[in-house]
Amino acid sequence: MKTETIVSKIKSGDTQALRFVYELFYKPVYQAAYYITNDTGLAEDTVHEVFLKIQYKINQLEDPFKLEAWLCRMATNTARDIIRHRSRSTLFAEARGIYSDNQLFSPDTILLENEEKQAIKQQIDGLQLEHRQVIYLKYYREMSYEEISTALGIPVGTVKSRLFHARQEIKKLIEPKGSFKRRSIFIDPEEVKQS
Repeated sequence: MKTETIVSKIKSGDTQALRFVYELFYKPVYQAAYYITNDTGLAEDTVHEVFLKIQYKINQLEDPFKLEAWLCRMATNTARDIIRHRSRSTLFAEARGIYSDNQLFSPDTILLENEEKQAIKQQIDGLQLEHRQVIYLKYYREMSYEEISTALGIPVGTVKSRLFHARQEIKKLIEPKGSFKRRSIFIDPEEVKQS
């Protein structure tokens, strides 16, 4: 079913379309919520609130093709609201693998990689919320600058600026410790394409 068809059916009150959207977008909405809350219960609460809000807020969606980004943005905002009300701190979700699938891992390599992931996660956890959001969307959801801009409702230039400052801060805190020499995680593939 096409996204624009789904959106028009939701606007007309079709509950089957809502169920379809829930099944289709549950995972990315949950991941966005979990990223902000770092708590499975709060992330579930957020997901349910987002999908309850769809019927009331669907008319705010200007481009049906950006439904997923719109839902993830709602999840991020809803999760922040929940945290504010419950006075909880936000943490970052578990980091995904840094290295390519074809690399052979020895026990030492796996241990080193896990230590690196934990160190990176700790540094990311210490960033401002705005920086954590763009890092998450860029490197863990693999969104383009434009998609991040749409999801967060900020200009592309602001996305790039936040990513730059977040990477610089992480780099400054981690690299003096002498680790992460095998592959820099701070290289942005889009910046490499442009040069």
